[in-house]
Amino acid sequence: MDSDEMRHFIQNFSFDRCKRGSQGFNRILIQLFGLLGNGKSSFINTCIYVWEDQQFKNWAKAWGSDGGSTTERIPYKLTENITLVDNRGCAKMDEREYGEIYAQLGNLLPLGKKVEWAKEFQLVERITRAEKEIKSSDFVFPVFIHSVRNEITLQEKEDLKSLFHTAQMLTGVFPIVVLTRKTAGSLIATEGIFRDIGVDRIFSFENYTQKDHMKTRGKHEELLKFLCEVIKDVQFRVEKIPRDPVKETAERRKFVLKYVHEADMRAKQREEENRKAKEKAEREKILREQEEARRKQREREEQKLQEDLRRKQQELERIKEQESQDQKAKELQAEKEAQGAKKPNRFLAIFKSKK
Repeated sequence: MDSDEMRHFIQNFSFDRCKRGSQGFNRILIQLFGLLGNGKSSFINTCIYVWEDQQFKNWAKAWGSDGGSTTERIPYKLTENITLVDNRGCAKMDEREYGEIYAQLGNLLPLGKKVEWAKEFQLVERITRAEKEIKSSDFVFPVFIHSVRNEITLQEKEDLKSLFHTAQMLTGVFPIVVLTRKTAGSLIATEGIFRDIGVDRIFSFENYTQKDHMKTRGKHEELLKFLCEVIKDVQFRVEKIPRDPVKETAERRKFVLKYVHEADMRAKQREEENRKAKEKAEREKILREQEEARRKQREREEQKLQEDLRRKQQELERIKEQESQDQKAKELQAEKEAQGAKKPNRFLAIFKSKK
């Protein structure tokens, strides 16, 4: 299809025109999700700019190159039957944040309201409170947004694989991947990573921005192809088997609540294990410090004992030396006295000679 044909196809999509009829659906909710700062809001701007074919505006409030400013689930109506949702991105691969992601993807949280990364009780409460606001007539379609500029580690690759398969179990659709900033890194390598985890539909874009919104045929056609692919996938799914939107919404709610509860239990178990490990490490540290103190005390006592022995040895040596000197002095004195006794008296000798 050329651009005009694709536009006509997108504009005229309606669940009523599907072979089985609407079955209770009235719009496609394209759920954009991913990590912070990967271009979800900029992609929204690109979609609206291409579709409306008017002057560029920063509809989704995409700020700077790092993004991450979206804190709500914000809907953007593209056609009467297609709505894009700019969900809040997560900051890290974390089970509790995954709970929020699945609650957003499952369309279990109200649109236009702030999303908080919360613990199990708070999230369950919000899901339960929002039950009456959620439209089961929305066909949920997950689309993962990732910037080629951001490299994916081996651990992140495994986390994404788990995330995507869970998203498929939740929505019934394996996510399409949209790569943004495709010239900011290795596009081929990034595509290879996503194909390794099972993604077979990947679109790459250089988003239109306030600084660079010169229209190009390539960007327009790629974006229209993306929208057509979403519609074709939805048509395939609603025409092949009978659907029950109300039941599917209830099952998604049950799925997410179960996931959140189990994730929270695992998190609490890890926290308890970490607490015990910390306590054990603290006890071991105290024992090491006590042992070190005892060792140093033993060293001080041994050093003092050695010092005392050394002083006593020196004192004994001094005493022996003194005794030796005294003995020598006595012997010398005795020798002098003996020599004095043997020496003739000079005056007596003179006296005898005169006689």
